[in-house]
Amino acid sequence: MPTSPDLKGLMKFLARDEWSECFDEVFYDHFRPVLDASGIDFEDIAEILGEVWSMTLWGCAFEDFLTQDFEVEGGNIVDEYLKRRGWKQNAQAKAYMTALRTSVMSLYEVSEVVPGKSLMARDLIRGGEPLAVSEGTATKTPKQWDRIAARIVSVMGKDVFAGGLLPFTPQATDALLDGLRQVFGKKNAKKLPAIKDEDLLAAAPMFTHSWLIDTLERTMDMPRLQNADGDDLVFHDVRFPLASGTTQKDIAPRVNSIPGMSQESAKFWNWLEDPPQSKNKKNAGLSLDTTMDSGLRVLGNVELKSRFRIWRPTQLSVRKKERP
Repeated sequence: MPTSPDLKGLMKFLARDEWSECFDEVFYDHFRPVLDASGIDFEDIAEILGEVWSMTLWGCAFEDFLTQDFEVEGGNIVDEYLKRRGWKQNAQAKAYMTALRTSVMSLYEVSEVVPGKSLMARDLIRGGEPLAVSEGTATKTPKQWDRIAARIVSVMGKDVFAGGLLPFTPQATDALLDGLRQVFGKKNAKKLPAIKDEDLLAAAPMFTHSWLIDTLERTMDMPRLQNADGDDLVFHDVRFPLASGTTQKDIAPRVNSIPGMSQESAKFWNWLEDPPQSKNKKNAGLSLDTTMDSGLRVLGNVELKSRFRIWRPTQLSVRKKERP
């Protein structure tokens, strides 16, 4: 696990039952689909990729967790920790936690690298002018024109990288951008649409999925993972915040009215393909798909969780969630 000196107290706070359960939800979103498809456990990552990457990946999930609100006392762990324990932290540590609270994962192209001092980072998803990032450790690794997934946070007047930084190959980059186009663009869109920060915030697991699939395929010499249509797998969730005053009971009848939705429990639906479609594409890699006992293919899930409605395309995640 990452143990930044600035976050030691916050990580101890994570041991509380209410927060550890919330973190488990986020951890699941980041890793379970890829691990299930690969047939490994998270503990195996340290052996396969090395302890450093295992810690970095854990940090990606942890930093995403710090941005989220949950239906527990305090709502957000950073807010609650600073309220109860902030007096123990110095100004820099509190500024770092506060910056992480509202941070957004994005994909950057690196240029003008001064090793050990600074670099320029151009946001390939949100656009805008390149940012000058001051970082004494991360800048020892990226090279000119490298692409990295990271959170850039402003701490006491300086923009720095958070700990969850992942170097992206061209293949991982293409997979991520294709996934974002599928989720946020129009059908068959070739250009990445403008994505709001709150939407990109909800897509944080897609960065982990894209990097981990690409890295495991190269490291373990795995075949390309595809669905039954011959499309590359893109693991992702899309979260839709519920409007103020809306309850989960208000949402259920509306979901049930959508053709193809099959309710499995009070908070979980499968979106079923009916009738089954013929498969004309030839798969170049390992074909993975999800079907019900009836033979109908599961195209996606809808799940109600906390203050969000979650859309999860399960024909891309090879796994049908079983609910009582």
